[in-house]
Amino acid sequence: MFDDFDPSLLNDPEFKEDSVREEIVVPIIKRLGYSASGANKIVRSKNLLHPFVMIGSKKHPIHIIPDYLLHSDGRPGLVLDAKRPKEDLVKSKHAEQAYSYAIHPEVRVRFYALCNGNQLAAYDIYGIAPIFVIDFENIDRDWDVIASVLSPENVSFAAEMRFQPDFGTAIAKMGSPPGFQWLFPFVKFPQLMCVHDDLYTMSVAIPIGDVDHLASFDADKDTFNKLLQFTDDQNREHILNLMAPGQVVTALRPIYLSLDTIVGEPTRGQHDVFVPFVIKDAKQLSESDFRAAEALANAEQAT
Repeated sequence: MFDDFDPSLLNDPEFKEDSVREEIVVPIIKRLGYSASGANKIVRSKNLLHPFVMIGSKKHPIHIIPDYLLHSDGRPGLVLDAKRPKEDLVKSKHAEQAYSYAIHPEVRVRFYALCNGNQLAAYDIYGIAPIFVIDFENIDRDWDVIASVLSPENVSFAAEMRFQPDFGTAIAKMGSPPGFQWLFPFVKFPQLMCVHDDLYTMSVAIPIGDVDHLASFDADKDTFNKLLQFTDDQNREHILNLMAPGQVVTALRPIYLSLDTIVGEPTRGQHDVFVPFVIKDAKQLSESDFRAAEALANAEQAT
């Protein structure tokens, strides 16, 4: 595919993003099966009506317009952005920005990729690490790997898969590392689980745009016992009587809280990797305070 290309050009300071697009990216997307028209068409530099993504009640600005939005079977399926050869594609602002664009409600694709000429990196919005990072000299050799992820056929098939994405993973991919403070002014815990004697976890749905993500909150035993002080005696006794390692308990009444957390470490779950939030402090909310805060957040998101 690149027999007529001189790899030494990648070291030329004049070989910038536009050169990467023309010499490297265009041959790749055409070989994958995308074209200027039809069901698998190429959309260049798509502008967004609203240049931000709503994360809960917060607006996260979109800082880039990727070079290519590739359609599969007539709908958006893949974002691909070209970078200068010296730009980092892994654990960088470029990967974070491409991710925030990929999950935007006007785009909403499963996969995104970046190419700097020296490397091609592909990501799944539901994961943290790249699916692959392939060096330029190995693109032909590893073409089957590239096509198995980025081809219109795979992108279309993956779009049919539906499951609730992890909120912590989304936050991590937008640049919030482990230990980063994250405040949740209002949450409601209807269920609680004991993982083991000093680890308890609770999950709630939190929207990014109009897609609900699942956020997991972890607490050690002391913190968990503090959370239980924010409910009535009957509810607390019900939870403690049923709580055992591996057991999920549905509370008689949800516990309403305001939480001070930090982003936790990526954790291997039963089916995938997720990023929990570790509870550092909590304050009690009444149900009426929770409803008022929820209504205010929904109103702000609507505007």
